[in-house]
Amino acid sequence: MKKLPRMLTKVLILSFFLGSNVLAQENQLGEGFFSPRTDALETLYLYNIPNSRAGRQEKPIDSITFIKQYESHIDAIGYAPKGFAPFNEKLDYGVFILKVKRLGIDFTEIVINENTGKTAYVHTSNGTFMTWGQFLLNCHSVEFLNKNQKVFDHPLVKSAGRIVDPANFRSRYIMGDWMEVEILADDYNTVKGKGWIRWKKNGKLLINYNLFA
Repeated sequence: MKKLPRMLTKVLILSFFLGSNVLAQENQLGEGFFSPRTDALETLYLYNIPNSRAGRQEKPIDSITFIKQYESHIDAIGYAPKGFAPFNEKLDYGVFILKVKRLGIDFTEIVINENTGKTAYVHTSNGTFMTWGQFLLNCHSVEFLNKNQKVFDHPLVKSAGRIVDPANFRSRYIMGDWMEVEILADDYNTVKGKGWIRWKKNGKLLINYNLFA
């Protein structure tokens, strides 16, 4: 078997590590979000890595239970694993979402501790899936992480960019890493114009988001 030229070997090794790095960066945001179907269940069972053998009955390792006064509304969490820290939980507004690391047909891997990155699996059918785009479109407003970020006329960094103040926006459309926005005044109601902003890059958020007013 012939050996690869040294230079080609170096290129292949470098490509492997660069590819792995990009994949790791993309995984920071996850695939989107999982919201339990609290209208249909009172307990969300958590599992280890599911067995791949067809027909095998998985045994839950833990669970999250809900306290409900009415069928369609969670009043509180009755029980959750130690250190449970979901992506966002505001039960009085009906918000309870967990970040999805891996989306699957039968099981979905969710993050149950945003501080440590600890995950568990749930039955995919026990919740609804929401992409990052859908999440941001349902937020009250978004803001830049730093004052040097720019608003563009088109979703390309080569187009003319400008700094706006205040940098408050309302999402209109999502297209890949870009978001078409309305530029808002200090009152968050008056629309001062429109433009495009980059909301993520290499799997990292470039904006802050406000779920509510």
